Amino acid sequence: MPASYLIDVENRLVYSRGWGILTDDDVASHAGTLRVDPRFDPEFRQIIDFSDLTEIRLTVAGIHGVAQINPFRRDARRAFVVPSDVAYGLARMFEGFTNSDPEQFRVFRSIGPALEWVGLDASAPWPPGPPDAAFGGGA
Repeated sequence: MPASYLIDVENRLVYSRGWGILTDDDVASHAGTLRVDPRFDPEFRQIIDFSDLTEIRLTVAGIHGVAQINPFRRDARRAFVVPSDVAYGLARMFEGFTNSDPEQFRVFRSIGPALEWVGLDASAPWPPGPPDAAFGGGA
């Protein structure tokens, strides 16, 4: 999955995006890369946009593994935007494996409500400009 993230330090928010084919290796790379980014703070909020996924190749073992290296605190507010019932179920599985605070972890079907839930205007555009990191693309 090609993926990228952008850290908005001023607003204490991480914008993450993935598109194409979602694999275990790619989500683990995202978590690992973010964890070592010097600008990252585990207390930041996060919005993850998976609206442009075309295929999901995740395994239960892969989801559990990435949950073990999850860089965010349990109480960090996180919004996942997912395109399908399968992606929705996998995001909820990830929530369980990370033992996230249920009041701070939500899964959405569209970007507007997710943006609003993390404290932004529902019509706010995705930040322009280059991401802090881009990776993936494996199948």
